Amino acid sequence: MNHGSLINDLAIVLICAASVSLIFQRIKLPVFLGYLVSGFLISPNLWEESPIHDLATVNELSELGVVFLMFYIGLEFDLRRLRRVMGPAVLAVTLQTVVLLFLGAQIAPLLGWTPVQGIFLGSLLAISSSMVTVAVLRDLGRLDKPHAQLAVGVLILEDILAVTLLVVLSGVAVSGAVSFFAVGKITFFIAVFVVVTYYVGKLAAPHFLNILNRVGSIELITLSVVALMLGVSVIAMELQFSEALGAFLAGSILSQTPLAHRIENATEPLRNIFCAVFFVAIGMLIEPHLLLTNWELILGLSVLVVLIKTITVWVGFFLAGQNPDTSFRAAVAKAQIGEFSFIIAAMGQKTGVTGDGLVAVAVGVSLLSTLMALGLTVESDVIYKKVSTRMPRGLVTLGRFYRNFYDDVHQHIGRNYFLKLAKRPALQILFTFLLLNGIILLAYMISRYISTHDNFASTRIWAVPVTWWAAALLCLPGISSILRNLNVMIMLLTDALFSNSVERQYFHGRLRNIMNAFLLAVLIVLLGGLYLSVTAQYLPGGLALVGFFVLIVVAGVIFWKRIVNIQSRLELLFMESFNKRAETEEPQRRQKTLEEIKRQYPWPVSIRDVLVKANAAACGKRISDLDLRRQTRASIIALGRAGQVQYDPGPGTVIFPLDHLYLFGSEEETRLATELLQSERSEPAEANGTPTFTIETIYLDRDSEIADKTLAGSNLRKVYGVTVLGIQRGQKRITGPLPDEILRPGDVLYVIGNSEGIRRFQEHHHAASESLEIAPTAG
Repeated sequence: MNHGSLINDLAIVLICAASVSLIFQRIKLPVFLGYLVSGFLISPNLWEESPIHDLATVNELSELGVVFLMFYIGLEFDLRRLRRVMGPAVLAVTLQTVVLLFLGAQIAPLLGWTPVQGIFLGSLLAISSSMVTVAVLRDLGRLDKPHAQLAVGVLILEDILAVTLLVVLSGVAVSGAVSFFAVGKITFFIAVFVVVTYYVGKLAAPHFLNILNRVGSIELITLSVVALMLGVSVIAMELQFSEALGAFLAGSILSQTPLAHRIENATEPLRNIFCAVFFVAIGMLIEPHLLLTNWELILGLSVLVVLIKTITVWVGFFLAGQNPDTSFRAAVAKAQIGEFSFIIAAMGQKTGVTGDGLVAVAVGVSLLSTLMALGLTVESDVIYKKVSTRMPRGLVTLGRFYRNFYDDVHQHIGRNYFLKLAKRPALQILFTFLLLNGIILLAYMISRYISTHDNFASTRIWAVPVTWWAAALLCLPGISSILRNLNVMIMLLTDALFSNSVERQYFHGRLRNIMNAFLLAVLIVLLGGLYLSVTAQYLPGGLALVGFFVLIVVAGVIFWKRIVNIQSRLELLFMESFNKRAETEEPQRRQKTLEEIKRQYPWPVSIRDVLVKANAAACGKRISDLDLRRQTRASIIALGRAGQVQYDPGPGTVIFPLDHLYLFGSEEETRLATELLQSERSEPAEANGTPTFTIETIYLDRDSEIADKTLAGSNLRKVYGVTVLGIQRGQKRITGPLPDEILRPGDVLYVIGNSEGIRRFQEHHHAASESLEIAPTAG
C-alpha cells in the first residue's frame, strides 16, 4: 500500500458519502441508502480505474461500522421495555421469520441456488431496519403511539435474532450444510456466553462507571468505552462467535446506567463515521449488470417482503391479544429490510457461500421495500379503514370472538396462583443453570489449554485438578440457588395439587415436608443424571472429577448457610445494577431542569425548587388563582410532574400534590413565594371558582377511545386536566405509570383532578367510575 493511500481512500469515501446523503436527506429518503449509492458511484464495478486504491483496507475499516452499530443497539436495549411487549413481539417475530425462511428455501431452487444460499436469502429478508423504522416514526411524530411501542419491541427482538443468525450462518458458511443439532448446540453456547458476559458485566459495571464518573474527561470516557467494546468483541471472536455479538453485549452491559447518555453522545461521531464507511463498502460491491439482470427478482421479493411482513406481524400481534388497528400500524411501520440484511449478504459473499448477486438483491429489495413501507406508514390510517370496511362479516365476527376468548383466558391465567408465583423461580433456575454451564465450559477450556501446551508440562499434574476444584467452589452459590428455587416450585406444585380443604387436612406438616423432599430428590437424580450424560465430554476424568464432586458435596453440607448468604449478596449486587439508574434519574432530572432554567435566565437571581405538599392550600388551584406575582413578585417558570418538566406553564394550569414548582426571583421574593405555596389549608375550598379536587377510580371498557393508547398519547392532562396516578390491571398494580404505558381494556385507572374535568372525561370515553376519595383541594 502506497504512503497516504488509506487517507486518500477514506477522504474519498467520506466526501462522496456526505455529498450524496445530503441529497437523500433533502428528498426525505433514508440516509443509509445514500451511503449505498455513494459507494456504487466510486466502486470499481462502475469505473475501469476506481478512485479507491485499496478496497481491502476499506472493507476492513467497514467492519468497525458493524461493531459500533451493534454497540449502539445494545446501549439502547431496555429489558423493561421489552418485557412489556414480549408476548406479542415473540409471536410476531416467530411467524415472520418462519414464513420468510420458508420463502427463501422455496425460491432458491427456482434460481439455481443451493439450500444454504436459500437460508441466507430468507435470513436477510427476515430482519427489518431499526434505523429506517425509528426514523420514520420519529419524523411522523408517532413514537409515543401504541403501535410504535409494539414495532420497537419487535425490532429489539429482531436485533437479538439477527445477532444469533450471524453466528449460526457463520457456522453454516464453514460447514456448507445445516444441522439442526449443530444449530441447537451453538444456540445453547450463545445463550451461555450471553448470560455469563451480561452477569459478570453488570456486576462490574458500577465500579467501571464510578471510575469513569470520577475521571469526568470525555476523552477518557470515549477511550475506555471503545476499549471495552472492542475487548468484548475480541473475546467473542476468540470463542468462535461474531464480533457483532460481543459489541452488542458490551452495549447492553452499559445500557440503563447513569452514564448511558454520555457514552452514547461520546461514541456517536465514531458510530456515524464507521457506519457510513460500512454502507459505502457495501455499495462498492454492487454490480450494475446484476441489478439489471435480477430486476424481476428484486421487484417480486420487495412486494412479497412488504406483504408477508405486514400480514404475519399483524396476525402475530392480533393472536397475542392486541388491537387490530394498532397491530396493523405496527406491522406496516417495519415492512422493509435494512442494515442487517447487508451484513448477512456481505458475510455470505466474503465466505464464498453466496455469489455477488445476493448483495445486489439485498440492496435492490431494501430500496424498494423501504419506499413501499414509507408510503404505507404515512397512509396507514386510510388503508386500515378501507381494509376494515371491506373485511368479510364472518371474519370480523370470528375476530371479535377470538379477542373475547383471549381476554378470558388471559385473565384466568393471570389469576392462576401457581403460574403467577412459579414464574420467578423458573426464570432464576434457567438463568443460574446457564451461569453454571459457563463456569464449567471455562474450566474445560483452561484445563484443555494446560493439557495441550508444553509450557505446563511440569505443572500439569496438579494444575488441571486445581482448575476444576476452583470451578467447583464457584459453582456452589449457583447450585444452592437452583436447589432452593426447585424446592419453592415443588412446594407451590404440591400446594396447588392439594388445595382442597379435605386434602389439606391429611397433607400437612411433616407429611408434606417428606413429600416435598422426596420429589426434590427424584428431580435431582433424574435431571442430574441426564445433565451428566450430555456433558460428559466436557467434564474432567480421574482425580479431578472425583475432587470436583466431593468438594461440591462436602462444602455444600458444611457451609450451606454461608453459601446461601453469598448467593443472596450476588443477587442483590446484580439487581442494584438495574436500580442504579432509577435511583439517580430524579435528582439528575431536577439538576438538569435547574441548569436549563439558569441557562435561559442568566440573571443574578434565585431559582428555587418547591415541592407542593398534599395538604398545601395551593393544591387544586390554578396558577392564576394563586396571584403569586402580585403578592411576592416571584414567577413560576417551570413545573415538574411525573418525571416530566413543562417550561412556562400557562395560567390555567392546575397544581397537584407532589408537583415541583420552579420559582424565579430574588432571594427574598422566592422565599416569600415558597412560604405562600407551602402554607397549609385552613378550611375547605369555598365556591369561589376554585375547582374541587378529587381522586376517582375509572374502569376502561373496550369502547373507550383511549383503550390501547399510550398514557402520553391519550392527552388526558392536556384535554381534561386529570392525571393518572396508578393503574390496576388484574392482579398487577402500576404506581406512577410511565408516559409510554399502554392503557388496556379492563384497566382501572386511579385519576386525580377537578370534578368537572373527570366528568367530561367520563362522558367522552364511556368510562364507568367510582369515587375513591373526595377532598376539596386535596389529594
